[in-house]
Amino acid sequence: MLSTLSTTAVATEDPTRPYGWQPQVTATAGGKPQKGLELDQIIVFGERRYAIINGQRYQHHDEIRGFRIVAIENQRVRLQNGQQEVELTMYSRGIKRRSGQQGEIE
Repeated sequence: MLSTLSTTAVATEDPTRPYGWQPQVTATAGGKPQKGLELDQIIVFGERRYAIINGQRYQHHDEIRGFRIVAIENQRVRLQNGQQEVELTMYSRGIKRRSGQQGEIE
């Protein structure tokens, strides 16, 4: 008897992300959030910076869905389309910082 197994594997989630984590997509300057744009990773290689958005690699001045990448920073990527500016951020959910007083968390 011959059995056939499917060898196709699709990774839909990053197993290293914290449980319940959701990507943060925000808009600035009156812009609307761009649903479906997920900042997966930022890579810094010497003077070059790359943003991995929806599994694709982009760099400064590249275009994605009508927006041009205007900045790739340590924890965020800024996109612009005319007057509309959109910001994709990483790891902003669930991060707590202690305030000046002992025992308090912002």
